[in-house]
Amino acid sequence: MTFLEILKLINTDAHFDTQAAVESGGCTICFDDHIEITFENHENHLYLFSPVMQVTQPLSPEFFSSLLQMQLFGIATNRCWFGYDAGGQRVILFCLIELSTQTADASLKRIEILVEQVRYWKENLPQIAQATQNQLLDYSLTPNFKKSFPL
Repeated sequence: MTFLEILKLINTDAHFDTQAAVESGGCTICFDDHIEITFENHENHLYLFSPVMQVTQPLSPEFFSSLLQMQLFGIATNRCWFGYDAGGQRVILFCLIELSTQTADASLKRIEILVEQVRYWKENLPQIAQATQNQLLDYSLTPNFKKSFPL
């Protein structure tokens, strides 16, 4: 597979300039009118990513711990992974397609999976962030005394 071949497969539904995307090395495609997936081609690897949550307040360490737990072995995220874009203040979900070893069907399936996962996490990740933030607030309101044990 090549980047151009994948773009041509996708372009049957989303009409855009595939040659311009190949020349620039990437493009962003909108799926279902609200899910933007960025495609970046680098040396036979296609990186795909999409924002799943805008960061509007400081996030707790528990939130980032939850992200790591949810993506463990890619099971809950169907082989997609979370990333944190500090410059854009957002959490992204990403995956990788190795173009030299993937068939057209497998590549399209990977893209479909990412779109489905982005849809799911855009809906659910803000709730997880809120829950971990509430947990952090609960801890700060409740005094936490260390017990001393005689040695």
